[in-house]
Amino acid sequence: MWWRPQPSRATVELLQPRWASRFPTRLLLRVVVGLWLTLAMRLVRLSLVLTVTSAILSACGDDGEPSGNRKLTLGETIGVNTHYGTRGQVDRQALALLRAAGVRTLRNDLDWEVVEKEPGVYDFSGSDELVEAASAEGLRLMFILDYGNRLYGPSRAVVDDTGRTAFANFARAAATRYRGRGVLWEVWNEPNSPFFWSGRGRGPDPSAYAQLVATTVPVVRAADPSATIFAGAVLAGIPAAFTLLGAIPHLQFLEGVFTAGVLPLIDGVTVHFYREGPPESVSADVAAVRALIRQHGPEKPVISGEWGYSSYDPHAPATGFNFLPAVSQDQQATYVARMILTNFSLGLPLSVWFKDRDETNASPGNIEHHWGLLTGNLSPKPAYFALRTLSELAGEGTLSQRAPYGPGTHGLVFDTPRGQVTALWSESPTEWRLTLLGRNSRIFDRDGREVTPAVAAGSSLFTGPDRGPFYLLGKAVVRAQELSGQLARSR
Repeated sequence: MWWRPQPSRATVELLQPRWASRFPTRLLLRVVVGLWLTLAMRLVRLSLVLTVTSAILSACGDDGEPSGNRKLTLGETIGVNTHYGTRGQVDRQALALLRAAGVRTLRNDLDWEVVEKEPGVYDFSGSDELVEAASAEGLRLMFILDYGNRLYGPSRAVVDDTGRTAFANFARAAATRYRGRGVLWEVWNEPNSPFFWSGRGRGPDPSAYAQLVATTVPVVRAADPSATIFAGAVLAGIPAAFTLLGAIPHLQFLEGVFTAGVLPLIDGVTVHFYREGPPESVSADVAAVRALIRQHGPEKPVISGEWGYSSYDPHAPATGFNFLPAVSQDQQATYVARMILTNFSLGLPLSVWFKDRDETNASPGNIEHHWGLLTGNLSPKPAYFALRTLSELAGEGTLSQRAPYGPGTHGLVFDTPRGQVTALWSESPTEWRLTLLGRNSRIFDRDGREVTPAVAAGSSLFTGPDRGPFYLLGKAVVRAQELSGQLARSR
């Protein structure tokens, strides 16, 4: 905290009881004020978490626009996947770095088999540590209630009534323990993939998953009536090899789940919009999921629950199944900003980047080792700086208007406490020329470097697959020209 309130003399006298004369006054005052500040900061952080959580429920309408009385800010929609608690010791330094970059939500597994090692006995010590550490940073948690438990059946599926009842009991215990902490809940992870749902000779099964959701959600609501619960968590953009192994395309899987009647039970649908192409190509996929929801039940928000691009080395020996193309670290940085901006423009109330950090001993040619904003030793990658710049400049902003400048070019105008901020980027190589209007107009590049003097002197800016966005604070005449295309002009 950069500012500490200084108590007045009257305050000191009120805080100091008669016996205090036996002790050094300054020491006593420091202890009392320190305790007061600690309590105040915890209350502020908890209030922040609860405020953002409540915003999700009224986040978006059928057209993708906010439907509540209060518009979401861009920063409220930024989340990151982590693997702490039941997966390993919490790294508080990593959480502090994430919060400094503007992250508001952590999506993290709550592994049933780790929590319940004896029937009916639940050990939440790992997740307790994560909840407390996240709360200290003002971070909200989305816990994934996942996978199976060999006490009751397969380790990667829940296939009978005994397993469903036991899973629901586990979920009830978790919801009871974290009631009032602003936790979001998600039932399972990628149940349409055989890597995350398989057992007893069967692969992904929308009917079995729907039964699990229908058994679990009422129990969680009974334990915590204010709970926010998501289902789906389906993997989109399934590679052909996954289909051969039994994966079910996400729309087909959701069709089966929705037909079973679970939509009225839940608060939203999560989808993992992985893809080979750029972030802007997600628009059609979001529209398709929304159309499917409309066909089967009441309107529900669509959440981008997990999605990222890996910066592994495509030329290094492969040490895993590299199911998506690699991107450079510069392209990863451009894509994280564009993903969040695109999702926000589509009205998605939460965008979760996968993930927080690379593996500690990362193999250069392994896709799973290089998704992070940070390296394994917590050194920031370009993607980290791109996210931090986006958050610092536009995170407190609400969407004012879209300002396209031609095919493949994008502009989003935000109303922020510091004034108007416009994010500008393109999908293909594009030259931008800006004529600044007013002395206070400024330009920053993707990584937060100010380039105002160069632009004012007539220099162009360039964006494309691995460059941009850049940010205009204030107003300017903007001209965008695709390097092989046509000039467009807007103010």
